[in-house]
Amino acid sequence: MAEDEGSQEKTEEPSEKKIREALEEGKVLTSKELMLSVVMLTGFLQIMFGGRYYFDEFTGGFRSGLNIKDIVLYDAPLLSVVGDRFMGILIPIVLFSGPILLALIASQFALGGVHFIPKNFSLKFDKLSPMKGLGRMFSITAVMELGKAILKIGVVGIVGVFYLFWKLPDILALSDMPLNQALSMTGTLFVETFFVLVAGTLLIAVLDTFFQWRQFRNQLMMTKQEVREEHKQQDGSPEVKAKIRQMQREAAERGSVANLDQAQVVITNPSHFAVALRYDFEEGTAPKIVAKGSDAIARQIREEAEKAGLPTFSYPLLARALYFTGEVGGEIHTELYRAVAAILSFVFHANGEGDAPVIDVPKELQFDANGRLLERRRV
Repeated sequence: MAEDEGSQEKTEEPSEKKIREALEEGKVLTSKELMLSVVMLTGFLQIMFGGRYYFDEFTGGFRSGLNIKDIVLYDAPLLSVVGDRFMGILIPIVLFSGPILLALIASQFALGGVHFIPKNFSLKFDKLSPMKGLGRMFSITAVMELGKAILKIGVVGIVGVFYLFWKLPDILALSDMPLNQALSMTGTLFVETFFVLVAGTLLIAVLDTFFQWRQFRNQLMMTKQEVREEHKQQDGSPEVKAKIRQMQREAAERGSVANLDQAQVVITNPSHFAVALRYDFEEGTAPKIVAKGSDAIARQIREEAEKAGLPTFSYPLLARALYFTGEVGGEIHTELYRAVAAILSFVFHANGEGDAPVIDVPKELQFDANGRLLERRRV
């Protein structure tokens, strides 16, 4: 019982199958705070290195947008004029948003991968349930998200306020500066303030990414029982595998009956097992099993051996030992050489006349009808 309770603890790393199923369910490691910080950081870098270009393009587009000369003087269609104004700022919009989009994709790819999950695009009617909506609003997850939002606002706000207080003398001095210098100082203050805010969001993003990773990993962790069940599903249950092996063995045994014409002697149980053997005098190797079988196959081997006039001997322990320790086409077990040699010698030299030899089967090779070891006894 204690082992069962302990096995319910999620202590095992998630398998590939578990991760794949999580992806199919739409569970992907991500962090909204990381995405927000990537957007702000990429935008900050573009403003810092290309701010003058974007400022000139957008202000130029704004000025041209206020110019209605074409409409008044040339009676140009309003939609055509609006389209021309929009095309004028389309290039800077693409140049500004393109790197942000690429940075978002790259960050998500590095964090949890980019996956197209059709299930996430399907309509989920349970999301429309007011009761379930209230449940999600007051769930532990919602409370944690609220806490993160408050923390984010607090951290960024505190950092921003302290920075503005630190720069307060420069801000107050703007009113005494010439216009060009004041504009330049304002731009510098804007960039520096933006940088401070980006730094604050990056700090929150690091903490949130670690939190999301831990939560995602804990959700995918598996119990020992889940691991065993998955291995059983992948490899097949022992009962199924045993049945498959039995069917394969029976098929091989049925096919081996066709090789009975190569046999020189048959050892039986006498009714449940039959093994046909052959010894090649020219090669001088160990005797080989040319056919074997149990029950119906054994009966067929005995019948075919009787038709062919093959010498058949009833040695139950030896028949079971040959059956359970050898395969069709393979050599017999080395510990059975002496017993089989005695039988072959009786067949070849005594022409099978007289009493059959008395043989011994080693204790470690004595089996019952189910393949379990028996205590040694003389055949």
